[in-house]
Amino acid sequence: MKTGTTVLQYVNMVLSGLVNSIPKSVVHCQVREAKRSLLDHFFAELGRKKPSQLSKLLDEDPAIMERRSSLAKRLELYKSAQMEINGVSW
Repeated sequence: MKTGTTVLQYVNMVLSGLVNSIPKSVVHCQVREAKRSLLDHFFAELGRKKPSQLSKLLDEDPAIMERRSSLAKRLELYKSAQMEINGVSW
């Protein structure tokens, strides 16, 4: 087998791989961009909703929602207390 034939076979193999992979790469990039755009839109829409609208979307028990809110406030108090404790020099 001649070197030229081997090189030509190699080039054809690489070309075949590129012919198959480039369109797939282009579609992958398009899908990735569409996904990012849709997620940005979705998060923006969610961000505009009021807590009452969000609770309707979640179909969540109001007692659980109230408990979550209470626990979030409590967590902030604990964090604030921890910062004050850490700020005290012994």
